Amino acid sequence: MNTRPPESRRLRRIGLRCLAALGLASACLGAGAQDLNALLQQQMNQTNRMMAEAQRRSQMLSQNIAQSQYQMIQQRMQDPQVQAAYRAYLQQMQSSGRQPTDFATFTGEYIYTNGFSREGIAHRNRIESGNRAAEMQALQGVRQAERNRGEAMQQQRDGYFRNQGEAGRGLMGQSTYSGQNGFQTSLPHTWQPNSVHQYQGNSYRVNESGQYYVRGNDGWWYPVNR
Repeated sequence: MNTRPPESRRLRRIGLRCLAALGLASACLGAGAQDLNALLQQQMNQTNRMMAEAQRRSQMLSQNIAQSQYQMIQQRMQDPQVQAAYRAYLQQMQSSGRQPTDFATFTGEYIYTNGFSREGIAHRNRIESGNRAAEMQALQGVRQAERNRGEAMQQQRDGYFRNQGEAGRGLMGQSTYSGQNGFQTSLPHTWQPNSVHQYQGNSYRVNESGQYYVRGNDGWWYPVNR
């Protein structure tokens, strides 16, 4: 007695198995995407904490430097020589009709330029020029680091989803095969040795050792590999 199920029932069972595999692949991909997003968010939070800590230390250093400078300025403001220089400065500004700066700012410049000497002014200009260049370089470094981090995270995402996609194809009995000239396609990896197949408009052959080949437009067989 022939117990083989009718063709329609057999095809229905095959279809149900394929749908189940697709559902499992989608669930795996969805869970994997959530895991990746959590990992990327954790890495971003860690980077943000490091940047916040560096900024906090920089602010503390700036505050300490500012406090030291303030104390030095307060001391030099009591210097009769600095006071005399400021009085002369006020007279010069009043005679030219310009608005003078305050005594504390003047004293800071006086200290910075060593009494507004030629050498002191040249030294100040060199320092400020170097500071501007260093700030610009630091800003460029931060921007480059941000670009590098963005590119690395995107590469990590792309690689992760490529791996997950390949795993999903594996559940369906397929793998990605690559050949010459950038040729890349998904093929069933269940083809048996010494077999020929017509698949998605191309001709494929599997030799006795399991090596896959695709037939080119010139009629030659070219290897494709997983």
